[in-house]
Amino acid sequence: MIMKNIVRICMVIFTCLLFTGCYDRDVVGSKGTHYILPKVENLDYSVQGNTVKLTWQIPDNIPDEFLRPLEVSIQKVENDIYRDVITIGNEGTFAEGIAIDANKRYRFVVKLVGNLTDEVVETGISSRIYSEGQVIDIQ
Repeated sequence: MIMKNIVRICMVIFTCLLFTGCYDRDVVGSKGTHYILPKVENLDYSVQGNTVKLTWQIPDNIPDEFLRPLEVSIQKVENDIYRDVITIGNEGTFAEGIAIDANKRYRFVVKLVGNLTDEVVETGISSRIYSEGQVIDIQ
């Protein structure tokens, strides 16, 4: 009886260590490159009926290591559930006609997306770089 309890306790401890040891935030958080895109600027929104229009500006300080034009990625989160990604090409500065429901909460995360030039791409590291996101909450 005592031996079974000791074995159970050891199994629980082993299982806990197994699952906590698998998560390495440094690896997950690392982009693997030292080229950084700045955030979009002056992010704003307007609601027209059941649609929203997002507007922003592309910053002037885009490093030369990125191919132009850049893209903009918009993540749509509805009531804390990820719903959609909208991609705007050619360095667009707005997205309109995004459907919303007035009875739900929304969060839009807007990021610049760029590809590194061939001269600076490193083997084994993605050439596609995302900026830090700017967030708009709509209640």
